[in-house]
Amino acid sequence: MKRTLPAFLLAGLASLLILTGCQSKKKQAIPPVTGHNLTAMVISDDHVIAPKLHDNGPSFTTYASNDGGANLKYSATIFRAFIAQALKTKPDVVIVSGDITNNGEKASHEYVAKQLKRLTAAKIRVYVVPGNHDINNPLTRRFKGKHQYEVDGVSPEQFKQIYKKAGYGQAAKTDPDSLAYLVKPSKKTWFLMLNSAIYKGNYQQGSSTVGGGLTDGTLNWVAKVGKEARKQGATLIPVLHHNTMDHTMIHQDYTIGYADQVRDVFSKANIKLSLTGHIHAQSIKHQTVNGQSLTDIASGALIIGPHYYGTLKINQDNGHATYHATRLKVADYIKQHQSAKAAKTYKKYDHDVLYASGYNAALSQLYETRDDNHLSTKQVKQLAAGMGEANVAMFRGTPLAKNSAALKAWKKQPKDTSLRGFILMTQNLHGNLTWQGATR
Repeated sequence: MKRTLPAFLLAGLASLLILTGCQSKKKQAIPPVTGHNLTAMVISDDHVIAPKLHDNGPSFTTYASNDGGANLKYSATIFRAFIAQALKTKPDVVIVSGDITNNGEKASHEYVAKQLKRLTAAKIRVYVVPGNHDINNPLTRRFKGKHQYEVDGVSPEQFKQIYKKAGYGQAAKTDPDSLAYLVKPSKKTWFLMLNSAIYKGNYQQGSSTVGGGLTDGTLNWVAKVGKEARKQGATLIPVLHHNTMDHTMIHQDYTIGYADQVRDVFSKANIKLSLTGHIHAQSIKHQTVNGQSLTDIASGALIIGPHYYGTLKINQDNGHATYHATRLKVADYIKQHQSAKAAKTYKKYDHDVLYASGYNAALSQLYETRDDNHLSTKQVKQLAAGMGEANVAMFRGTPLAKNSAALKAWKKQPKDTSLRGFILMTQNLHGNLTWQGATR
């Protein structure tokens, strides 16, 4: 016999379900920041490769050891260490300014998004933008044994869906011309998440496009948002992957295309601070544009030692802000979750992979010109060691030790010697870890 519930019980159950649904939505929503201060943790270039995409075998080991000093072997571990730190610190906002994945693998994006959901579950707002590695990348690979295999990447629309809970689903406004969007974690502090990556021609050229830019349509949208922010008395901070000004001697494709125009639009939109990444080195630069000071903070790559994360604190009453870069304690995280031996192994590899990228690059060049420069094998190795030290210093954002024997050896070389200018420049790395100033 078929039994049916009385109508009043069905109505009661329906009301309960509706109420439960409403309560669930309210529970998931993160309320706006209403306090005097807003705190954001800022990272860039985490370049995570999902653990399931490699086996630490010969193919991956060779690939990872030639990744420009990046610690790809531990990328997922480093990212989890950051998540743990963010859960401990409990900022209002976490910002990721691009190159979220190694080479845009769908599995890597999904892995990162899953980790970021741990933050949103803890009521921490998360906002991301893509970098040049993240979308339409033809170099997506997994590694097994001695071989590499192609895997799925992501399209712009897939990127938005994967990071729906990391910014795109919280957008107050979106740019019709790009993946840019505006978020308002509070009435007085807004983040303009800009898409500076260029990826439409990647599959045709067989690689990701390193350089970046903003379309005229996006710049017009920025100007409109700037007017709205000024009207509301809100701080407007753009976040993008490419730098808004030159940070190092090597700036081609790192500084955004038509940078003068971008800075002009920013200054007229009353923007005083931008958050970028891309160059992997921790660096803070300033320029005066239209009589107004503009600061660009390029976050050091999370994947490269010393694995910095930035902390930006904004006084919402007057717009004054402070920033400082902090070393992520990855070894402590590994020791806690694995063992002291594993932490020791990590520390050695982490230093060696960065040092070796500079040392080996210099060694190759110096051997090619050793006869012209009349260098002995001992001198070549000493100069290569100087490049190794300089490489570490550049990414660290702090000066190379002046009493370094390798540095003294480079000073004795002719001024036109390749790499000499870059290495000596690292003596002058100052003011890259802290900043304070006005944001509106």
